[in-house]
Amino acid sequence: MRSAIRVLPAFVLLLAAPLSFAARGDSFGRAPAVANTLVQLAQVPIPTIPIPTLPIPLGSTTTTVAAGTTTTTTVPGATTTTLPGSGCSCAGGTPTKQSSTTGVGTGSCGHLDADGNPNFFPLACGGLYFGGAGVGVPLPSTIPDLGTSIANVACNGTALALTGTTPAEAGGNRCSGGTNHHNACTTNADCPGGACKFLLCSNAGCLFGPPLPVPNGSHGGAATSTCVINTVAANAAGTGDCAAGTTTNYDLPLNSALFLAGDLMAMRCSGGTTPGANCTGGGACGTTTACAGGGTCVNDTGRCTDNGAPCCSDSDCSVAATCETGACAGGTNDGKGCITTADCPGAGAKCRTFIQPCPICEPTTNTCNGGPNDGLTCTPGASPVDGDFPSSHDCPPSTSLGIGSLPIGFKLDTGTITKTAVDLPDQANVFCGFCKNKVTNAFRNPAVACNTNADCAAFTGFTSCGQRTSGAFTSADVARTIIETGSPAGAQTTGGAAQPQTLVSIFCIPPTFNALVDSAADLPGPGAAALQGTTQLQ
Repeated sequence: MRSAIRVLPAFVLLLAAPLSFAARGDSFGRAPAVANTLVQLAQVPIPTIPIPTLPIPLGSTTTTVAAGTTTTTTVPGATTTTLPGSGCSCAGGTPTKQSSTTGVGTGSCGHLDADGNPNFFPLACGGLYFGGAGVGVPLPSTIPDLGTSIANVACNGTALALTGTTPAEAGGNRCSGGTNHHNACTTNADCPGGACKFLLCSNAGCLFGPPLPVPNGSHGGAATSTCVINTVAANAAGTGDCAAGTTTNYDLPLNSALFLAGDLMAMRCSGGTTPGANCTGGGACGTTTACAGGGTCVNDTGRCTDNGAPCCSDSDCSVAATCETGACAGGTNDGKGCITTADCPGAGAKCRTFIQPCPICEPTTNTCNGGPNDGLTCTPGASPVDGDFPSSHDCPPSTSLGIGSLPIGFKLDTGTITKTAVDLPDQANVFCGFCKNKVTNAFRNPAVACNTNADCAAFTGFTSCGQRTSGAFTSADVARTIIETGSPAGAQTTGGAAQPQTLVSIFCIPPTFNALVDSAADLPGPGAAALQGTTQLQ
């Protein structure tokens, strides 16, 4: 099948503060570096500065020190040592911002372990995973590339403290819709009749990545495909190191707005001056409207698995074949219907989806296809890596398709992150507990996260703690541990070229309380993402 959801879009890092010098090092673990500096100072003749004689508390001491070094005062019961500020030692000077951009993922960035069955399921780089073992959506969804997020940077030594940027600090904002569509803006007041899209910043209210399509390419599942708009829920915060190129515990909580769109364009124009435009007639798939500029209206819904013929349903195919919403691109089944890339044997072959749950920014005309801004100018927010891309915030989904928002505790790291499921009284292999009725498997609304049944005792009818289905992401086995492994950028230079990095996150997803979506995505349950891309100090 294909993928989508973005989370992903783009990302960053933060935090620092000098502490006491001792054998254990300062708060950034730089004791050896400071010690080397003192050794160097000791080798150079430096005049001493006598300390004036003052009344001294009983038991305290005063030390004569070289200018610019350390002063230590000992008082009964306590010793305090203060280091002078060391400044920033990042190569290239002191950075003020860090920009991170997602790329197209390749290879594996993690795996699942089951009891007695380690590493039984790989987790792809650039992939978004969600749900328990009962998930019905073919995974992973593809995290869009070209998503950029900018953080403010404070530097001490090589330690970086990263904080969120405002729309004005990050720049790059654009009006979507209204009389000032596609022009620069700072606030919504700059966009009469539309909205100012905060594309690059990382404070609360800023967008995170382009719209994320989550197509459901399972047989007959297209109607439950969703478009996700991720907005930062609280100002970003975290830490990094310019010498190692690491990002640690970068806290970027998200509010994920869900739009139950299905497939927005069953028929699309081919050729002419409006390629990709929606030409679906009133009867949906198989019915057409005229394409402007001489184009041809073609099927963008499905292909038969036996011969690749265009189809709207299984009845359009032979008895032995089915109509699927993807088609193999390359390999021995090139052009034939598929659900996942496993249906497309051959080096480099993949299953390319026909489902567009988010409107498309047609990359050859830079025009919105579908949605309320259909026909307006746009800038692609991602590459056309699959049939559900490129999406763009210039081309939002219709608000009428919204089914609510989910809070996602998104934390990014260039290291290795693991999450291990626990066995609770009413359910084994639970990664993300929410209060539920253990008989009906219905969850309390609004959702209440829990660790044990005791956390749910006050909620009559929902006194059990668990997730929808045990495990994570696949029915191949019941997962016990989720492992995602990031990759640091290496030594960074302020103003230097962007360097490759991988940021990873494991998180919990609450129920949407939409029966179709929760059933297909197997929510509530765990989620995981691996964002391959680049990062740059500025």
